[in-house]
Amino acid sequence: MYRLLGDNHVLDGLPFSAQVFLRALDGVRNRLAFEAGVTGKELRALSRIAESSGLDNTAMGDFLEVRPSSANEVIERLVLRGLIVSTPAEREHSAVTMTLTPAGHELIATTYKNFQRIMNDAAESLDADRLIAFESGLLKMARKLDAQAAPAISDRN
Repeated sequence: MYRLLGDNHVLDGLPFSAQVFLRALDGVRNRLAFEAGVTGKELRALSRIAESSGLDNTAMGDFLEVRPSSANEVIERLVLRGLIVSTPAEREHSAVTMTLTPAGHELIATTYKNFQRIMNDAAESLDADRLIAFESGLLKMARKLDAQAAPAISDRN
């Protein structure tokens, strides 16, 4: 339920709990990024590259919700740190594709293992049946929300 309480906009129920959950996940990502010696945005970029090697800078900009030029800055920092390799893409003169280096793979593996441990610890109060129901419900909702997603930044230019 939405309501206005003084000057504050307040959500209750599922929207509120989802908002709190997402903010907690952001906090975890920022902590893991700090521990890995990268920024939260750099960790998001590395994670996306780890999931889909060969992304170009336009797709990365869309994922990070920034223009390709800003994505290029993130990409350049990751290249300089030896975490990714960036090569010119075949389909577009100014685009690049990115893949993880061995150091990037190691950083992601460590980060994902730590994230898995954190999530398992957070879910320890759920029995197996509740955890399965939670995972299923979360995925179903995500798929419905994905179907309503806004156009990518590159689509709006």
